[in-house]
Amino acid sequence: MQDSQETRRPLSAAQHGIWLGQQLDLKSPVYNAGECIEILGAVDPSLFEAAVRQAVSEAEALHARFVNGEAGPQQLPGAQTGWAFHLDDVSEAADPWAAVQAWMKTDLARTVDLNQGPLFAHALFKAGPQRFFWFQRAHHIALDGFGFSLMARRVAELYTAKAAGRPVTGGFGSFQAVLDEDVAYRNGPQSSLDRAFWTERFADRPSPVSLASPAPMSSTFVRQTRVLPPQLMERLQAASKTAGLSWPDLMLAATAVYLHRLTDAAEVVLGLPVMNRLGTAALRVPCMAMNIVPLRVPVRPEASLLDMARGVAAEIRAMRPHLRYRYEQLRRDLKLVGGQRRLFGPVVNIMPFDYALRFAGMPTIAHNISAGPVEDLSIGLYARSDGQGMRMDFDANPACYEAQDLNAHQGAFVELLEALAAEPGLAVGQAKTPPTRRLPPEASAATLASSVLDGGPLPVPARPVLELITQRAHETPDAIAVEHGQHQLSYRDLLQHAQALSAQLLQEGVQPNTPVAVMLPRGLDAIVASLGVLLSGAGYLPLDPQGPSSRTAAILEDAKPALILQRAASDADPMARGNIVLRRNEAAPASAPSPVQAEGERLAYVIYTSGSTGQPNGVQIPHDALAHFVAGATHRYGVQREDRVLQFAPLHFDASVEEIFLTLCAGAKLVLRTEEMLQSVSRLLDACAEHGITVLDLPTAFWHELAYSVSTGAARLPPSIRLVIIGGEAALPERVARWRAAAGAEVLLLNTYGPTEATVVATTATLSGPPSPGAPEEEIPIGRPLPGVRTALIDAQGKLAAPGTEGELYLLGGGLARGYLGRPELNAARFTSLGALPGNPRAYRTGDKARVRADGQLVFAGRVDDEFKISGHRIDPTEIETVLLAHAGVRAAAVVGQILPGGTRRLCAHIVAGTPAPASAELRRHLLAELPAAMVPSAFVFAERLPRTSTGKVDRNALRLVMPPEDTAATAAATEFERLVLQVWEQVLGLSGMSAQDDFFELGGQSLQTIQVANRLGVALGREVPVATVFRYPTAAALAQALEHGEQNGAEGGGLSAAMLADAELPEDCVPWLQKPGTPAAPVPSPSTPWRQVLLTGATGFVGAHLLDQLLRQTQARVVCLVRARDEAHAMERLRESMTGQRLSTASLAERVMAVPADLGQPWLGLSSARFHSLAAECDALIHNAAVVSVVREYGSLQATNVRGTRELLRLAAAVKPKPLHYVSTVAVAPQANLSPEVPEAFVPAHAGLRDGYQQSKWVAERLVQQASERGLPVSVYRLGRVSGAVGSSIVNPQDLVWRILLAGIPAGALPQLDVGEVWTPVDYVASALVRLSLVSPGGGVFNVTPVPEVRLPEVFGWVRDYGYPVELCPLPAWRTRVAQATGSADSSTTLAFFDLRAGASEPTFGLGTLRSERVLHALSGSDISCPKTDRQMLHRYLDYCVEQGLLQRPPKNR
Repeated sequence: MQDSQETRRPLSAAQHGIWLGQQLDLKSPVYNAGECIEILGAVDPSLFEAAVRQAVSEAEALHARFVNGEAGPQQLPGAQTGWAFHLDDVSEAADPWAAVQAWMKTDLARTVDLNQGPLFAHALFKAGPQRFFWFQRAHHIALDGFGFSLMARRVAELYTAKAAGRPVTGGFGSFQAVLDEDVAYRNGPQSSLDRAFWTERFADRPSPVSLASPAPMSSTFVRQTRVLPPQLMERLQAASKTAGLSWPDLMLAATAVYLHRLTDAAEVVLGLPVMNRLGTAALRVPCMAMNIVPLRVPVRPEASLLDMARGVAAEIRAMRPHLRYRYEQLRRDLKLVGGQRRLFGPVVNIMPFDYALRFAGMPTIAHNISAGPVEDLSIGLYARSDGQGMRMDFDANPACYEAQDLNAHQGAFVELLEALAAEPGLAVGQAKTPPTRRLPPEASAATLASSVLDGGPLPVPARPVLELITQRAHETPDAIAVEHGQHQLSYRDLLQHAQALSAQLLQEGVQPNTPVAVMLPRGLDAIVASLGVLLSGAGYLPLDPQGPSSRTAAILEDAKPALILQRAASDADPMARGNIVLRRNEAAPASAPSPVQAEGERLAYVIYTSGSTGQPNGVQIPHDALAHFVAGATHRYGVQREDRVLQFAPLHFDASVEEIFLTLCAGAKLVLRTEEMLQSVSRLLDACAEHGITVLDLPTAFWHELAYSVSTGAARLPPSIRLVIIGGEAALPERVARWRAAAGAEVLLLNTYGPTEATVVATTATLSGPPSPGAPEEEIPIGRPLPGVRTALIDAQGKLAAPGTEGELYLLGGGLARGYLGRPELNAARFTSLGALPGNPRAYRTGDKARVRADGQLVFAGRVDDEFKISGHRIDPTEIETVLLAHAGVRAAAVVGQILPGGTRRLCAHIVAGTPAPASAELRRHLLAELPAAMVPSAFVFAERLPRTSTGKVDRNALRLVMPPEDTAATAAATEFERLVLQVWEQVLGLSGMSAQDDFFELGGQSLQTIQVANRLGVALGREVPVATVFRYPTAAALAQALEHGEQNGAEGGGLSAAMLADAELPEDCVPWLQKPGTPAAPVPSPSTPWRQVLLTGATGFVGAHLLDQLLRQTQARVVCLVRARDEAHAMERLRESMTGQRLSTASLAERVMAVPADLGQPWLGLSSARFHSLAAECDALIHNAAVVSVVREYGSLQATNVRGTRELLRLAAAVKPKPLHYVSTVAVAPQANLSPEVPEAFVPAHAGLRDGYQQSKWVAERLVQQASERGLPVSVYRLGRVSGAVGSSIVNPQDLVWRILLAGIPAGALPQLDVGEVWTPVDYVASALVRLSLVSPGGGVFNVTPVPEVRLPEVFGWVRDYGYPVELCPLPAWRTRVAQATGSADSSTTLAFFDLRAGASEPTFGLGTLRSERVLHALSGSDISCPKTDRQMLHRYLDYCVEQGLLQRPPKNR
């Protein structure tokens, strides 16, 4: 047969599943199926052979050959002509039927070569003159049970016609039509609907129960056959008819009852074969089309058989539209592939096929010989054509069942069926049957062996950590214990400093067994403080000094520590030791002495985890548990004195406990991570090489980046590293495969698992080297217990889970926590006595599901609740929901964790919004004020209502399947580089449907994620991509342009690209010539004419809110505010929030302000044409203040608002009637002092100083305004300098660059040496002056609103010192390092990025020439508006505001 591409066909989904199964063992005959038809009459063998050959020739699927190529498996159609028809006379045998059975058994054991065929065999046996047996065998890839029946009917039809001499008609349908339908289904919408149906129904992945322990599928099966008494079938049929059911409904329900009786399972999942042919081309085509679907059957002992059968019927009705979705695919969807994981337990196969065949009038009896592979147990029911009743076959895997066990099960099942049929309305729990034989005792032993894992005893007795560290200090006092940057502590010094702090704590009255809060950044002081607290007899409570203040306050309120250790304000190096200050927690009650406890029972530390009540829970770990963990983990990790361990985790993560105490107890060196190490993976590994790090302990999320970089060659593992420990969330199989390929087995990689409640780590799995034989590569184990730890898997009934099935993971051993601080009810629920084990030992209920695979390792299988882990954080969605519901715009909220197809983990918030509905960005800001960044969802989905289960609860399984709507058109239109950027964003953010114009930071991007983006882009492009580039180009389009052409591509003389200069040309259809060049300007309203209505943009910003306030004060006009919002109510709410936040009156908003939703970047400002022209007719003046102000973003990301928005406002000003446009600009458009000695009150030409995107966009906008002025439109331009805080309220703008420098530098004890002078103008002065100028000079040209002397930054920084902050002035590079090491917050990273973007200069260019402001002074003369000078007193009022708002801590000494 010719093998050509033209004749190749795809496999159907059903064929593909069989083909994949055969590939696991090409020699196995497991997929052979056979039927035998007993013919009662004298058969003509030659006619019969002719009939069979013709039927075979018509059945296309029987002739396919299967090949595997680059496109995957395909089938080659053709005709198998050389196959043998076996004819045999066994009539002389002692038992002809036995002889036939022996031959068929041998034939079924033959291997079928799918590459060559044939896929079938036929034989005719003569057992006597009036008795023949016809046997047909076929591989399941070619025929299913219904296919066999089609073949049998066609052969009977052909034989009958040939025997009568009649012409043969009819035939089978087209197999190609079946394949076409299959392709159409898989690519059509119904497949997606079916997938959603099944994944939702089985989202909880119920563990199927069975009657035996799981085992691999065997190539043979064992069978027991019975014929059900006719009276039994009559009773079942009568009962079902009366109840409006079918007898198969009752049979399925009875099967579930039988399984329940032997296993106590509250729910049974049966496998239900379905022929999948009604309404399809396959109804007339012998082929493989059947499917097996999982049928969930709840079993309640109080329910009757009829009640249960009604439930079965209802479930089948719900399933019926979705039966085509392949169970092999569903197993992949539910991650149930590999090992002994199954979708269902026993299969119940009710054969409806009509085998009452006649061959030329001769009657027949059908004998099923083999229905194909059996994983566990298959119950087959066949209506016999000889009138002898219903035949029941129990086919079983011989690795699971012996013949006598199978016979006993079948007999007991028939007895139960008899009892249930006799009283179908009786509760199934009361059915009178002989005692059911439970699972054999050896099965219980097997269950215990596989469901309980024991790490064995501790290798050495557990010793207190303080005793071990003290011993190391005495053994090697001069050895370095801790190192941070250039600073070190020897073991002697560490112990001495800790003892001194302990004495101070005792002097302050610290009580044993109580928590002391340690709120210190990573550093030597944090280690000293933790040990000092332990030496005092108290336990340490680590808090994040950079965390949200509200969360810190909640923890302090809950734990009530009497004492708090925190960093003193000091100008010393933040890495150095000695910056600890001890303060008393005034809110804590006086602590009474705790009851005397044994040393080991005393509190060692408390770490808070996310809580289901919306409040975090404090986990209390005693000294015994810590010592127990250190003994077991030190042995498993092999930590020795020669090791150098990188301390990576924050102190408030329990991974820090592992890093700190395993290292110090072994006498090794602890190297504290610096913020500089986090700038990229390569920098981290370079630092590891520099410090000789041997043990690297990383959160799995960060290790994913490291594995990717190492595997692609973008970074190299230092030769010093011998061990890498990961944990915190599930490791991605793809990353593990990359690591194995790149690192091999030379570096030991341990995947760890353990909740805080079990002291850091309970189990470990070795991931380095090749995977375990037979284990699927996509399955990453969490391993086996540490020494001294036991694990148990418990099913829903509180019993040990059956072997190979999932159960809830319980942890036992000496490492368990004391319990939760002040949570007695939660302690009772989570720390329990485990009755399933001898002695009822104390255990911790993890809430995690797991199973034990064949190699004895645990595999994580999800959660029994809604907790989710992301970036090492244990997140209870309820805590996030509680914060969301505190927002006025949220009526209902549900947060779920989602794992996307690529493995990215994210949180998705589903919101039912009130009116006005909040924007996603607004909700992000609200959450960030209360929660750590990792707990803020990256995706928000708004809906009218949340889905509910039948019990009224929020259906979280349904929500996990909901994805935010995608915009595939936007991605399709992107360039190659834009698609690369968007692909990386999707991986990092866990979002889809983004466009090239989206802003990374507005989508929720955070500082750590910028590192991930830069790292992955660098790997993809084979060159370094600086993190600063990601900051500078936040849109995908701009970043792609910079990556493809370079950051300065296209820049011409004057600092502007050709595209920017094109943007600076004002189209005449926007502002036509209102006068001929050189003629007088068109008349404008007289300054004395009061405004009736004025339009204002940017009213929700810092300056804009004050402008609105002044418009309401200085005029009687109605103010129309264009606001980015969903509707008018939301727009007004945004205005109200802005005014309130800046301490401005909202009394006149409702009466005089109209809030209009708009988008300045869109044509017509995003308004309808009618609304646009209505505003053009009604407004007397326009004040355009809106702008995106950013010191790090490039022009392309600012162009929409700053340039296109200005153009559309000019269009509005010129439409209907000419109206004055008052444009708010910036002195940043002016040339610097080295280019021009002064800044005139006039338009300036392009110049080389226009270097950043903000400067460029504002200059282009000014150029548009200038052209409008030349065409006769009355315009004014107001250039602002450094807009400082309000004189009246002292409120400042923390987003202003100078305030960013102050807020980042003061906590670090350092400010940069910047000899720069600027004009500072208070915001309330700016607003009042600008409104006054617009009233007295409607078309007045350019005004520099800077009528005061400049302020020198060194002088400002001196005033900061005078306020009491001990700040040191240092060179810019040193200051940058100090800030990075001291904070590492996202805000600080953005500030530092401003300076990184000006690499090559020692400092950014701030200086301007003399600012001319004569026109401003002249226009304001005679008014009471004057600009106050910024001085020491004013700055101190600003600092008072920052302290009051929590932006800064109060200085140690005040003025």
